Amino acid sequence: MNLMHTPLLGRLLRSPFLQRTLQLALLAGTLALVAIGAGLDGIPGIPELHPRMYTHATTLLFWVVWLMGLVFLAPLAARAWCGVCPLGFVTDVLGRRGLGLRWPRWLQSGWATVVLFGVGVVAVVGFEVHRSPHRTALLIAAAVAVAVASALVWRRSGFCRGLCPMGSVLHLYSRWAPLRVAPVQAPTCRECRHAGCVSRRREWRRWDLGRWVIQRQVSRGGCPVALYPPAMDTGACLLCLRCVRSCPEGNLGLHLGGGAERRPLDAARLGALVAVLGLVGYALSRTWPALQRGLALGVDPGGAVGGVWLVVGVPLLLVCGPGGVAALLSRLRGQIVPQPGGGAEPAPSRAENGAGKRRLGAWVLPLVGPLLGAHAALALVKLNAKGGYLPYLFYDPQGGSTYLAIHVARVLAQPDLLVPLAVLRWVAVTVFGLGLFAGLGQARSRWLGAPAVPRILHAVAFVAVSGLLGASLVHWLF
Repeated sequence: MNLMHTPLLGRLLRSPFLQRTLQLALLAGTLALVAIGAGLDGIPGIPELHPRMYTHATTLLFWVVWLMGLVFLAPLAARAWCGVCPLGFVTDVLGRRGLGLRWPRWLQSGWATVVLFGVGVVAVVGFEVHRSPHRTALLIAAAVAVAVASALVWRRSGFCRGLCPMGSVLHLYSRWAPLRVAPVQAPTCRECRHAGCVSRRREWRRWDLGRWVIQRQVSRGGCPVALYPPAMDTGACLLCLRCVRSCPEGNLGLHLGGGAERRPLDAARLGALVAVLGLVGYALSRTWPALQRGLALGVDPGGAVGGVWLVVGVPLLLVCGPGGVAALLSRLRGQIVPQPGGGAEPAPSRAENGAGKRRLGAWVLPLVGPLLGAHAALALVKLNAKGGYLPYLFYDPQGGSTYLAIHVARVLAQPDLLVPLAVLRWVAVTVFGLGLFAGLGQARSRWLGAPAVPRILHAVAFVAVSGLLGASLVHWLF
C-alpha cells in the first residue's frame, strides 16, 4: 500500500512542514537536555556518585526512552527516526552553506560509524557516561558539534552518511521493517533520464517583506545521503521522503508491506554486527557470572583483558570464525588445473568446489534476527523498569528533589514496574522468539542449496549465538 495515496496522511507526507516542525521541536529539546544536564551530577550530602541517573531528564530521556525506543522503532518503521532527527536537520540546513567537499572514501564506507559506536560503548562501560547527566550532556553536545562541523565541510549530509553512531545499528535492525521507499512502476524509473530523486537543483527564491525584497539561491531536492531509490539497500534509507517529493514523474512512494531486505551485509555492517552483539551479550550476561567466567577462558571477566575478550573477541569469533574456517578448508582443498597432455577437466560449478561461496555478509545475515530479539527484550525490560520515573520530570527535570523525596525523606514512592514481572518475562521471551524466528527465515532463504561445510559451520554459529543470548535472557528474568 502506497501511503502517499491515502487522503490525510498522504497530504501530510507530501508537505515538509510537519517534518520540519518536528525537527525544530526535537532540536530545541536536544539543546535543552544539554543545558539542564551540564554541570549536574552528584547531590550535596549524598555519598552516591550518580544519584540522578534515573531522575534527571537528560539521562532518563536519552539513555532509556530514546535509545531503547529506537530498538523497537527500527523493525517496525525502519529509519523513520532519521527522517525527523534534529541532527539531520542541522546538517541539511548548514550543508547548503558549507564548503560542499566530496565525501572521502572512509566516510562513504561506513566504518566511521562503527568506530564511533565503539567509542560510545567504551564511554558507557569504562566511564559510566550513562549514569551522569553532565557526561551525557557533553556526549550530546559533542554529537551536535560533529554534525555541524561535517555539514560545513562536506556536501549533503555527511554526518548521516558515515558518522552517526546509530546509523549502522538502525541499518541492521530496519531490514525487516514493512515501511520503505520504492518505485510505483519499475519501468518508469528505468526509462527516467532526470534523476531528480538523487540530483539537487538550485533555484532562486524571492521574499517580499513590505519595503524589503530578499532574493537568494537555494538548493532543493536530492537524497541527502546520495542513494538511488530504485536500487538502494532499504536499510540505508533515511525515510526523509525528499526523493518522493522530488521525483519529476511522481513515481516514488512510501509503501507499507513487503518482505525483508535480503542484500548481504557489507564490511562496515559486519563490524556493526560484531559491536552490537558484544554490547548486548555483555549486558545480558552480567547477571550470570558463571557464564562470563566460562566464556573468559580462565581470564578475569572483570578485568581489562577479560572485558575486551567478552565484548570483542567472542562476538568476532562467532560472526567471522565460520567464514574463516570455511575459506581455509577451501584453500586446503586446492584448485582443479588443466590435465597433462592438453586436456582439461570441465570447470566445476561454484556449488561443487566452494570457491565461489557467498560472501560472509550473506552467511551471517541470519544472526541479526536473534540479536534484534535479545536487544528488544533488553530494551523492553529497561523501559518497563524505569518508565515510571517519567511523570516526575514535569515537576523536577533536574532530578535532585525527586531523588531526595524518594530515597531520603521517603515522601514519594519509588516507581514500580509498569508491567508485573510475572507477565513481563513471558513477553520478553516472546519478543526474543520473534527475532529468532525471523533469523531462521533468513537462514532458510540464504543457506538452502548452499555448500554443506560453510552451511554447517554457520548453523553452529547461529545456534551458539541464539543459545547464549536466549539462555542469558532466561537466566536474568527467571
